[in-house]
Amino acid sequence: MADETTDFLSKTFIDLLEKQLEKAKSQEEADEIVKKFEDIDLSKIFVDIYDTMANNTTKYMRDTMHEEVMLFRADEQEFLSRQEQKWCKAFVASESMYIMVLEASESYLDFVNELPQEELREQKWTFTAMLHIHGRALQQFLEIITLMKNGFADAAYARWRSMYELTIISSFITEHGENVAKSFIESSETEDRYEWARASEIFPTSKKYISFNDIQKRCTINSTAWRYQYDLANKTIHASSQGTFARLGNMGEGENVIPVGRSDYGITTPAEHSAISLAQITCMFFTIHSSGDSLVAVKCVNNWIDVIREIYFKTHDVVFPNDKKLWKAVEQTLFENESDFVASDENSNKLKEW
Repeated sequence: MADETTDFLSKTFIDLLEKQLEKAKSQEEADEIVKKFEDIDLSKIFVDIYDTMANNTTKYMRDTMHEEVMLFRADEQEFLSRQEQKWCKAFVASESMYIMVLEASESYLDFVNELPQEELREQKWTFTAMLHIHGRALQQFLEIITLMKNGFADAAYARWRSMYELTIISSFITEHGENVAKSFIESSETEDRYEWARASEIFPTSKKYISFNDIQKRCTINSTAWRYQYDLANKTIHASSQGTFARLGNMGEGENVIPVGRSDYGITTPAEHSAISLAQITCMFFTIHSSGDSLVAVKCVNNWIDVIREIYFKTHDVVFPNDKKLWKAVEQTLFENESDFVASDENSNKLKEW
């Protein structure tokens, strides 16, 4: 596209010169007009005009911003309506998991509050740390649902990265016990990110700093199985070339397509992975003080991963029929009517490792 502002000013200047030359009654007078125009400091004039145009444009945009934003919001609502139409049942599955875990957490806390104080003291720090971690994971799960509804798969996946890290931290704390949990809580008042893990006494004293990767290697979560997904999430959240050119919401179109807003693509990956992470953290939290109710809740939450996977994958296959199929038939499905499904997204690794 041409530089319209510069073209406009150049044309205006030339038109003005031509009009003045038309008034000249002799060649000498014409030459004098040309000389005067040549002596004009156009750069200063152009800068002044640029300032005037920018100020006028700013005023116009301020005067009309309400109307412009209303048009933008109309387009936004149109996308959100289509998104809901396509992914409604999938979003319901995710929201149902959120409600399920939230209500189970309330019941679990009621149970724990009735336990004898001496029993609670035995795992006081571990329970307190996991209570806060689990609450944070629940909030992040809801954030991921909100981002998926709004068509921001990459942002949703970036939030899953945080959930995955909470899963690793949860595993390390519950495995290494009270001293580690207490150190984790107390470190919240410091600037240290992972030094609390030294309380486990599994790291050599010669080690200057403890990193997240150090903790990841020393917990019971199979981090090797999740390495690809975590690396992908890191690329998505950081200013990497991979995260720039290969975004989840890009439908694999390559570098010639640059997403700048919402997309209905890429949703199944954060949906599935966040469900797995929430189930893992919930399991570790609910088994600090086990009961029959909490064990049933853990099993139900774990089962729900299959519900989410099936609905999202089947929905993807309907919405993106030209993509590689994500759902493969199994002997028994949780839903008999395939027309119940409307869309799921993106290339997702079907991991269910605990």
